[in-house]
Formats: sequence, C-alpha cells, structure tokens
Amino acid sequence: MPTDGGTIANRITDLIGSQYTDAAYYGDLINAAINEIADMVSEDLLMKYSKTPGILESNSEWLVEDRKILKVTRVDSDSSGIERECLPVDRDVFSRASDSNSIYKATVYSPIYHLDSANDGAATLKILPEPTTPQKGRIWYFSYIADSADTSGVTGATLNSSYYLPSNLIHAIALKSSVNILSAYISNQVQDEEDSELLGMVNAQKQSLEGQFQSEIQRFMDESGKPGSE
Repeated sequence: MPTDGGTIANRITDLIGSQYTDAAYYGDLINAAINEIADMVSEDLLMKYSKTPGILESNSEWLVEDRKILKVTRVDSDSSGIERECLPVDRDVFSRASDSNSIYKATVYSPIYHLDSANDGAATLKILPEPTTPQKGRIWYFSYIADSADTSGVTGATLNSSYYLPSNLIHAIALKSSVNILSAYISNQVQDEEDSELLGMVNAQKQSLEGQFQSEIQRFMDESGKPGSE
C-alpha cells in the first residue's frame, strides 16, 4: 500500500541523522525554512493552493501581519458584479486616490489597495473605493508559520491541507531545514572551538545539501506567469 512518504522529521533524519534534535531551536529552523521557501516560490503557485480568501466589507481594515498578500480583488457592484483586481499602491497615491476632486480618484473600474502601517506596528490592508455592502473585497494570502508551531510531523498531505502548499514541496523543505540546522551547528561549534576536521566534514555536507536544495527549488520558481511544478 502506498504511504504518504514520511514526515519532515523523517526526511531530515534521512538527510543528516536524528541528532538534529539536539539543536535547541530546531523547530524554529524548520519553520524558518518553510517561510523562506514561501518567499522564493512563484506567487502563482501559492495562489493555486491558497486558502479561502479573506473578505473586506464596508470601510473596515484587514490585518495583514504575518501574512504574504498574493492578490486583492473588489467586486464592482453586487454578488453578480464583475470582480476586478486591485492595484497595489504606496501611501501617497492611496491618499490622492481618496480625493473626489482628483483625477487620480480610484473608481470601481480601477480599484487599488494599500498596506497601512499606521496601526501601531500592525499593518492593515485598505481598499479604494471602500467596499460597501453588498460589494466585497477579497484577499488571497499565505500565512507564515509561527515560531511556536510544531511542523516536524507534517507530511506531504498535511503540508497541502493545513499549510496550503503543494505536497511535493516537502522535499525542498526538508533540504532547507537540514541546511539551516547544520548552519546553526557549525556556528555553535566554531564559537566553542571544536574539532576543525569534524567541522570541515559538516560544512561539506551542508554545501552538498545547499546544492541539492537549489536544484529542487528551481522547479517551483517559474516566473513565466504559470504555476511552478506541482
């Protein structure tokens, strides 16, 4: 019977051995690998696997902290209206677009959005024209993995169903996690002035895994406008 291919922890063990758990913050290093990869892969790929979009109605603001924004749209009338993609703009343009007397005023045919950092360090997303019921703004996003999350037991299936990433990205995650863990090990051992021959071997292994990771991640970095491999 086919299996799910093992967890991230199983794959890291296959690559660098089970002693990786000796690293004090190995969980954070795995989570960092997932987040780094999310920033490397094609946004079209993240869109394909993204969760149900967030909804913005009326003049409310939508919290974007720890989220990677992929696409923002606005329905120009009611539920049967046309969904139009919002153009991201900076603060000055957004301010001008709210001026009813300006030639730059945003319209339902050319909506825009802006990430406003004025909310005491927690950025929010705003859309112009402001969606009014029954109009809606829709926000597709990827949620970055929090440091407190335990992703070591994630499989290909749960990577897809719980974290909204393609299942076969798990090998790249295991490779990048292993590189992060070995980098931390080397840093600690250098500070402790441990055996240079051992450090050389570990560094060679890290470089080999970095090469494998770069080859693997290329499959998911298609910038032609089409999703990467899945």
